[in-house]
Amino acid sequence: MSEPPVLDWDRIVHKNVRSKDRADVGNVDAVDEESIVIITEGARGEYKIPKSEVESFDGAEVFLKSTHSELKRYKV
Repeated sequence: MSEPPVLDWDRIVHKNVRSKDRADVGNVDAVDEESIVIITEGARGEYKIPKSEVESFDGAEVFLKSTHSELKRYKV
């Protein structure tokens, strides 16, 4: 079994998020049991993304499996 992309989900709160195509998505605002909530710059948009969409976390940024355009399906 492979290691999960994030070991401690609370550590990603307030971290920057990038899509698969390396576009800046916003910052993690909250984490719940099944998803992460991302607020975009200036709080104009909000995404609720399943944790399964998180590809990796390098300690500074969270990287997603979806491209920026694919994230619209998670827009709140």
